[in-house]
Amino acid sequence: MNIFISAPFGNYIKKKNECIAVTGTWTLEPRGNRLLAVLKTLRYNRKLGGWTNRLGLPNPGLDVGLSKTLPAEVLSIAATTNTDFKVLNSIIPESKNIEINLSCPNIHGLKISELEWSGAGIFLNDWRRWCIAKVSPLTTMKELTYLIDTLGFKQIHCSNTLPVPLVGGLSGNELIPYTKILIKMIRSTWKDNIEIIAGGGIQNIGTVTEYINEGANHVSIGSLCFNPFKLNKLLKTIT
Repeated sequence: MNIFISAPFGNYIKKKNECIAVTGTWTLEPRGNRLLAVLKTLRYNRKLGGWTNRLGLPNPGLDVGLSKTLPAEVLSIAATTNTDFKVLNSIIPESKNIEINLSCPNIHGLKISELEWSGAGIFLNDWRRWCIAKVSPLTTMKELTYLIDTLGFKQIHCSNTLPVPLVGGLSGNELIPYTKILIKMIRSTWKDNIEIIAGGGIQNIGTVTEYINEGANHVSIGSLCFNPFKLNKLLKTIT
């Protein structure tokens, strides 16, 4: 089992012998200041029981992302126009590990369904150890079938933040049942042919065990990174 530190936490938390850092998410062109966006929109919502944000992928652009992502790490990328995937692929080295964020709920003015998912298949090759499709907790069986059977993805990250109207993306315990449903959908249809990375609501070894028992191969840690003490405690327990 591998442990991933999800973007954007992977930009700052580097535990080489314990985790795989996922940096980003990076877009072709700069989209503003990440720290400023975090200060403006990241909040803990007691009513919803998790962290919410309306970040919208703020980052200084792909060139900076490539310079800051080590060979063993994973570069998280996203498209904001229908032509981005082709250009991104022409710039990113063929052996660079990548995670394709197909599910950001905060790209204003652009619904993810309007993007050409078919373009994501351009990144699949024999040189990358990781070429991961990161999906929404609301991903349908039809969408999974397209990603896996049509495009050929063999590594699926379940899942991104949950879209909440007027709030943005929600992370935390609310994601656990959604992630479990996606794991069951994938395992029941594609058996052991897909590597599943399970994320959402991981605060202790109990949730990690639940995800692995459901059929996940690996886990991804996100909002737990706000608490370095609990993060280190969990990593020591796992490793």
